Amino acid sequence: MQLIYHITTFTSWGKARKAGRYTASSLVDEGFIHCSTAGQVVSVANELYAGQSDLVLLVIDERRVRPEVRYEDCYATGQLFPHIYGPLNLAAVVGVLPFPAGKDGRFQPPPLLSVLEVPLLAHDPETPAFIEPSTVLPAGKIPAYGVLCFFQDVLQGLVAAGKLRPVYALGSEIGENPVYVLEIDGQELMVCHPGVGAPLAAGFMEELIALGGHTFIACGGCGALDGNMGLGHLVVPTAAVRDEGTSYHYLPPCREVSANPAGVAAIEQVLQRDQVPYEKGKTWTTDGVYRETPARINRRRAEGCLTVEMEAASLFAVAQFREVVAAQILYAGDDLSNDTWDSRHWQKQASVREKLFWLAAEACLLLMESGK
Repeated sequence: MQLIYHITTFTSWGKARKAGRYTASSLVDEGFIHCSTAGQVVSVANELYAGQSDLVLLVIDERRVRPEVRYEDCYATGQLFPHIYGPLNLAAVVGVLPFPAGKDGRFQPPPLLSVLEVPLLAHDPETPAFIEPSTVLPAGKIPAYGVLCFFQDVLQGLVAAGKLRPVYALGSEIGENPVYVLEIDGQELMVCHPGVGAPLAAGFMEELIALGGHTFIACGGCGALDGNMGLGHLVVPTAAVRDEGTSYHYLPPCREVSANPAGVAAIEQVLQRDQVPYEKGKTWTTDGVYRETPARINRRRAEGCLTVEMEAASLFAVAQFREVVAAQILYAGDDLSNDTWDSRHWQKQASVREKLFWLAAEACLLLMESGK
């Protein structure tokens, strides 16, 4: 959303709701409805409405406004103000905030105004973006189905064993990131490390989609928020709490993003077929590995999160935006369920990590067979 604001009275807003549209006297007198940006609202209110207690602030999504919106400096103020050239359609009003003057007759920003203006909440669904991966990368370079493996040790072992054949290389300032092909029973799967952290994982996934990928099963580790979850226990995330930034550039603001149901079902079918115990539920995706405070951990656990990691929300969001399939298998690593952190030497669980890779590959093959 790109938000602009209009100051009016409770009475005028009530009339607009009955009429099905909002007008103002300025529309007749000057040809437009005066609006402001967040940074202009308070100064306008103090200049024109000092002492009034019956005001509300209309929160308007500029992208939904049907009449033309122009930014103009009509009165030589040195500022460009947004003006709506026609009656305001009510569907563009996404919020109405009480806006009374204080005891001294002056106005202060409503508390919610600073929240509404957080950049991550200003969702922009416009396509194409300034740089689209499909315009800079060659299509058809990789198989459509693939495993995103977070375990570099597993990948290196498979390369040493001659099981992975490099076919392409992604890159960043940390160096090359090879893309491999794995052949199983005559079927080819793409295999790649997705990168660590939501921004890098999303970027690499975007590039893999441009190269021809459309179905991804990721395998990785996570912190356990449930004290009963032993080291190496498997978890299939059904949704991720979006406590990172990347997913907000792909989907409108909301608390969670879901994994692809077909991907989750394929993983479950494989785990049940192989008689592998697992849990299914929400994960907490965070950018701040060193800001997982006790209060946040307790809050996430209370809302049903079993695990914490750094990428799931971004992978699921990119997949939804690009209309591809993405799901994930995690294994419980370090323990965050007690008063002190226990690493449990989770990164040394070589047998669990390799097993997880092959389970992810099985799920990919199952999706390939079903045509998902």
